[in-house]
Amino acid sequence: MADVPVRIQLVAQGIGTCKEIKVNVRHSAKYPRVEWGVLKYPMCAVVGGGLSVRTKLDMLRKWEGDIFAINDTAGFLSDNGISSIIYAVDPTKVPFKIGANVRGACFASRVHRKQFTQMKDKPIFVFDMAEEDNMTGIEGGPTAVCRTPHLMLRMGYRGITYFGIDGSLTPKATHTSGYSKAAYDNMIIITAGGVGYYTNAGFMLQNEYMAKTITKYHQFLVNGSDGLIKAMLENPDTWSVTAVAEDLKKKYEDKGCMIWSKEYKGGNNIWLPA
Repeated sequence: MADVPVRIQLVAQGIGTCKEIKVNVRHSAKYPRVEWGVLKYPMCAVVGGGLSVRTKLDMLRKWEGDIFAINDTAGFLSDNGISSIIYAVDPTKVPFKIGANVRGACFASRVHRKQFTQMKDKPIFVFDMAEEDNMTGIEGGPTAVCRTPHLMLRMGYRGITYFGIDGSLTPKATHTSGYSKAAYDNMIIITAGGVGYYTNAGFMLQNEYMAKTITKYHQFLVNGSDGLIKAMLENPDTWSVTAVAEDLKKKYEDKGCMIWSKEYKGGNNIWLPA
């Protein structure tokens, strides 16, 4: 009998207090709202900070439709001569990396005012997430990319191609836009197709959601990313959690769950970006 894949249930925790988010939403009310449409525009690209983006730069330079760059990825694309619209849903106060080729912004209403301010005279359009408007707000999973299927299709794009939503790390690199120490919190190794992928709890939640959504709506959503998301799409029934880091293991044990009792000895063919 084939081994049953190990899957773990996690709950995402957002950043920003309710009070802070309410202040941000009030501040964003003065900006124009995103307009909705039906099949008005060609396919757009949504670009995350995954390491495989470095191999897609020529493709993105030739992209004929709009490019939405998540958070700091806008600055990375700008540095590489690629025009984009910065897209964000996080209420972080740390200014996102931008640049001369960032031509506008698409922000959730909960985004911090510092992000609006640094865009200066460039056009900014705002939308509500379901947490702020449970009737018409944008639904989806726990991260910015997970809201894009609902948002961009509702805006009138004919489809979305995803670049750089790998959800995979290496021991020395986390994002194209720079190193993130926080990315190594709650680390996990997922094995898919005989290859091990370093990731973390947040990326696993994101990729679980996106793999299911891309599969379900494949006529509208296209994966152009490498790494874990590609492996999950290719191995939907067999990908498995192989190991968890000590900090995540402790959280399980604090709740009385002792499932992670064997030390990981390696042996996987570990994924590295091209």
